[in-house]
Amino acid sequence: MTATQPALKTFADLHAKLGGVPLDRIRLHPAPGTATEADLEHAGKPTCELIDGVLVEKAMGTFESFLGIHIARLIGNHVEANDLGVVTGEAGFIRLGQDHVRAPDVTFIPWSEFPNDEVPQDEAFWSVAPGLIVEVLSPGNTTAEIDRKLAEFFKAGCKLAWTIDPRAKTAMVYTSAKSFKELDETGTLDGGKVLPGFTLSLAELFASTQRGKKKLR
Repeated sequence: MTATQPALKTFADLHAKLGGVPLDRIRLHPAPGTATEADLEHAGKPTCELIDGVLVEKAMGTFESFLGIHIARLIGNHVEANDLGVVTGEAGFIRLGQDHVRAPDVTFIPWSEFPNDEVPQDEAFWSVAPGLIVEVLSPGNTTAEIDRKLAEFFKAGCKLAWTIDPRAKTAMVYTSAKSFKELDETGTLDGGKVLPGFTLSLAELFASTQRGKKKLR
């Protein structure tokens, strides 16, 4: 536990602090509260996040990874065509504090976050403020863990966040941790000022799971 975090008395306190995630996602080695960035680097698979010195496995299966990569590709094509910045995937680690490293499923980072317009090549974790983060929800995600993650990123300077529920065929668009709107499958995600000119139809996104249904960009 970091010096800025209150002491926890029980495992129930820890479980609640982590957003009530399924217990099999919380690693006990190293002991909760003692894990470091070095431990995260050697955590192996599945991908973990480092949350207040605790290694917590990300709730992502192959289906969620497929959708995440599809979204990242579409955003990446737009970002590259307009020279806006860089896009990372589900192992794109962002440092949010001491012994606290998160990895959204998709992250767009504008060039303004990189000195000399060059990405770090020798850093395992980047200390940047994303313009946009995307989370593709898995059955193992909890509302509390996603709410906490969004709050942390907006506090760090993130401008826009999308959470996508492929099973309900809905999405939530956040402009702050408390300001959001819900889209159904007829809605369209819009990059706004963060990603000018980028849009993504949810119907098109969800159709990408079926052969012959994708609309080529």
